[in-house]
Amino acid sequence: MKVYDNVIKETLDILKDYEYRELRINKDVVWNCLKNNEFLMEREIAFELGHRINPCTVYNCPTSNDQLIDEDRILLYGKDLNEIKGNTNFSRITFMNVDKVEDPNKAYIGIKRLEYERFKVIPEGYMILSSSIENKENVRVSKKAVKKGINFEIIGNLFINHYKKIEGVNNVWMIFLVGDYPFTDDLVKKSLEVDTITNAFDHILKNVIVDCAVCPLEIICDDIEALRELHFDVNKKEGK
Repeated sequence: MKVYDNVIKETLDILKDYEYRELRINKDVVWNCLKNNEFLMEREIAFELGHRINPCTVYNCPTSNDQLIDEDRILLYGKDLNEIKGNTNFSRITFMNVDKVEDPNKAYIGIKRLEYERFKVIPEGYMILSSSIENKENVRVSKKAVKKGINFEIIGNLFINHYKKIEGVNNVWMIFLVGDYPFTDDLVKKSLEVDTITNAFDHILKNVIVDCAVCPLEIICDDIEALRELHFDVNKKEGK
């Protein structure tokens, strides 16, 4: 799985000059998680994360490249939950090291499953409202949860521990970005690239167009050699 590697590298390059805190990894983290998303009323909310209008984003990138993602990490840019006093902007990025899958169809199914799994992590007092169309995440944090000590170390570990229960997931990076940053527009562009790559992946597997000369996704394949290799390998196996 190499198709998202360029996005991972470029994201890390965007963030490299900014300060962050590394939070503790804890496989035994304790916080109540719900089966269904809760509804927090206005009077119960301490603050909201993520603006519906201002640029912010959320995206996931799997890779089989151990040199990129070789351990579990939680990186926090900006304030932790106990330090936030009012509504603020918010983005979240997840990188995952996964087993290499030879079958391209199984690889694509795995990608889509990992996209969906994030909706299954529902910490009590941390109401997540996601928009897959806009690649945004709005979070309502309850006063009760803040008082009980909820923080990004807890949230990050809940996500990591959930993902690592999935067969084939080896390591996870959770990156939280709190506040307005000058690079947010660049991250939004990266999230759109992730969507484009995933759509191109689907497009190739369906063999909608087998002639690269007329394929509208030729630019994507030129930039991401792994997709070209996958494209030609699929056609070769099918005798096209």
